[in-house]
Amino acid sequence: MVLRANPGTLRVVQVAESLARTCATLAEGFFGPGSRAQADQLVRASSSIASNIVEGCGRGSVADFRRFLLQARGSAQETLSQLRRVNVTTNEERGKVSTLQSRTVLVLKMLNRLYDHPPPDK
Repeated sequence: MVLRANPGTLRVVQVAESLARTCATLAEGFFGPGSRAQADQLVRASSSIASNIVEGCGRGSVADFRRFLLQARGSAQETLSQLRRVNVTTNEERGKVSTLQSRTVLVLKMLNRLYDHPPPDK
């Protein structure tokens, strides 16, 4: 079966890209020992979510698309793990991290739904 998915029309890509931008902004404020590595890991994991979805769209088959969705799901889980490790010092930071965790869970749900119901052939 041939897959013809336009990543620009997939809502999960838009949410994942927004998540990556916000994670990058949050990571700019990390400080202390190991903060640079932790910031880099958070940015790379969150950026990989949308990248894997888009790459899967370009592969052309549902099987390949699903394989890349699994990679995206792994990156989303890694993003959650990195967000749990963030050292928050203020209520404002706590709120930002909580919002990012919620968005990441939303992306995971969207990926699961997309895996079960890939875009139709055209």
